[in-house]
Amino acid sequence: MAEVSRGAHVFNRASWDERHVELSVRENFYRVLEGEPPERIPWLIYSNLLPRGREERLLRNKGLGLVFAVTPYTVRNERVSVEERRVGDEVCRVYKTPVGEVVTRVKVGLVRGAGESWVVEYPIKRDEDYDVIEYMIEESEYEPNYSECEALERDLGDDGVIFAWGDYTPLMKVIVHLMGFTKFSIEFYRNRRRLEELLKIIDRKEVEMYKIIAEAPVDLVKVGDNVDSMMISPPLFEKYLLPYYNKYASILHKGGKVVLSHMDGRLKSLKDLIAKTKLDIIEAFTPPPMGDLSIREAREAWRDKIIWINFPESTFVYSDEELRAFTLSLLREMAPGDGYVLSITEDPPPEHYWRGLRVVTETLWEYGKYPIRV
Repeated sequence: MAEVSRGAHVFNRASWDERHVELSVRENFYRVLEGEPPERIPWLIYSNLLPRGREERLLRNKGLGLVFAVTPYTVRNERVSVEERRVGDEVCRVYKTPVGEVVTRVKVGLVRGAGESWVVEYPIKRDEDYDVIEYMIEESEYEPNYSECEALERDLGDDGVIFAWGDYTPLMKVIVHLMGFTKFSIEFYRNRRRLEELLKIIDRKEVEMYKIIAEAPVDLVKVGDNVDSMMISPPLFEKYLLPYYNKYASILHKGGKVVLSHMDGRLKSLKDLIAKTKLDIIEAFTPPPMGDLSIREAREAWRDKIIWINFPESTFVYSDEELRAFTLSLLREMAPGDGYVLSITEDPPPEHYWRGLRVVTETLWEYGKYPIRV
């Protein structure tokens, strides 16, 4: 793993508070990155998943830290125009280029817990749509934009961590943003040559992007990817994901970056292939009852990687006693706690949100010190 700089800005808490006893969540996180024992297992939540207010403040006072994403580049494409119109909860966008146009439709304003939006019409529907998308990608220009990284590091301080968002690997970008899984499944068998040409075009542009990110003043970089073995089989992973993880990680490691990927699905059949990646952190790893790979099995497979665990959000429907017991069982599997981060990376059930988050946070505050003893 590349050496990390602890960010562009870190508060020296001892200089302003002589009563300070424990390390901050950020300091504990960086200890994990550096292979050192933390005082506590870092407990984090994506900033956009934590509404601000009284409850939030109480939880953060008990060790819950924030995770922010930043985009250290801008994308320009002066040869593409976009027309957008909204009807009710649906946004329609028409992308116009000299070689044709494509249309997308997205549902927005979804209820809390269902994500921010949902694609109901993808841009690639016909063979000619490939031409338009390829033109849009090839004509895009990436430029560094590091000011947000520096400002966010300064403002957040010790209250959490920041990662730079890259993009999905080419195959996952096609599935998630360009055609959806159903269309991809058809194209993979009927139009594979054209599909693979699109992947090459995406890859060339992403190499440009990751070279820019490698120079950004941020330590962590996320490369996609929402991997789930129900969608991505071992042969698909080995041919279409593994080489790209390793290519992009090599670029980022030259810039001293720590590389992670969002793998929140069922991973048992992929665990040995994931071990072959140059990724430093498996982020959003979700153990049972939502995932199919236990923490012990994951650690056996990924001995040299940090496992950034997503607390299985379905357990928030448990009673307080059951949820507390489940939290303790996770800690037992993690014990003594080397190389782990705990977090919320997905949407918990909204009707159980605050109660569940409070139970887990209080349990971790009581039992989450290193080394874990429960």
